[in-house]
Amino acid sequence: MVQRHGAEELEAELGRLQAAARARRSVDGFARSAVEGFLWAVLTGVCGKLVWDSAKLPFFFYPLALLDAFLLWDAVRSYRVARAQLRAEGAALRRLREVRAELGIDPSPEAKR
Repeated sequence: MVQRHGAEELEAELGRLQAAARARRSVDGFARSAVEGFLWAVLTGVCGKLVWDSAKLPFFFYPLALLDAFLLWDAVRSYRVARAQLRAEGAALRRLREVRAELGIDPSPEAKR
């Protein structure tokens, strides 16, 4: 390992970045968004069928429609949060590669070319 002034700070940053890189929280957000999107689509079909087939809407249509709107809102919100987390994770991974190259653990990206 290369010994230079500031190596301790780089090693501490390396530890923090490695811990952050392991916790891929964006995956959970994308999974939640996909499940809620699927449930929204199914519930939209149920609500549509109730509207199409009923002369008078049943009393449980309105809570179902409200749940349907909530699922859509939360799926979109989860997707946007997961995209923001993914961007932050990408930046952390880029910085992790830079720190590893500065410490001499990995070859620098310029040396590979």
